Amino acid sequence: MISEKRISQYLRIALSTISVDREMKERIGREMNYDIQNKVFDSGKGNPFEVLGDPAAYAREFIEERKSTYPKVRMRVSRAYGLKGYAGYEFISKMTVAGLPIIHINTLPFGVAKGIIAIGNVAIGLLAIGGVSIGVFSFGGVALSLLLSLGGLSASLFSAFGGLAIAMYLAGGGLAVSYDFAVGGAAIAMNYSIGGFSSARVAIGGEARGVIAIYEQSGVGNYFLRLPKTADQIIDFVISKGEVISAVFEWTVRLIY
Repeated sequence: MISEKRISQYLRIALSTISVDREMKERIGREMNYDIQNKVFDSGKGNPFEVLGDPAAYAREFIEERKSTYPKVRMRVSRAYGLKGYAGYEFISKMTVAGLPIIHINTLPFGVAKGIIAIGNVAIGLLAIGGVSIGVFSFGGVALSLLLSLGGLSASLFSAFGGLAIAMYLAGGGLAVSYDFAVGGAAIAMNYSIGGFSSARVAIGGEARGVIAIYEQSGVGNYFLRLPKTADQIIDFVISKGEVISAVFEWTVRLIY
């Protein structure tokens, strides 16, 4: 037996995800109601949530199939409802740049957020925030970026910070790996490193391995300096061995020591 109450509830939720003028929404509502009634009737079941699934997903598919009829319709905040209730939502801003929305938030199951600012389980954008984030600036469980990443697993072409951080220029974290400069519990780099375990051309830390090893417990290298020492003493020692140090490395040494 078809439940009119359930159909009305389903239709109301589906329409709430559509951004359009009142007259057009009423027209869409009539078409949706007819479509829902037919599909529920054909299924032999009475619950549209069981037959059609998430109202937000149904509404998106409904509008997608009628793009030529409703070209100006946009989807807005869309809450996902399954048989067990609320599952997520989606918001897409009306304003766009180069075809991308300024803001796209998508926490629907298996949803992907793509925008200038993207927030979601998977987020791709200029600024990306999510479980998996990819962007110029990325923050999340797994963060991949061009300039700055912050996350549990963080990788960037410029700078990355996190539990495991990998970057070309600057990495900081539990395990930090970088071409230029790494700081962390274990820090590994080509040029400079500071950490509990430190390995680089200029290495500073508890256990330091490099051409210049500045250490507390043990050091392996060509030139050695035993800590503790002041920042000025460390910097002067490194320069005395022919090294030209970077401003970021010097600033970090002065900050720590």
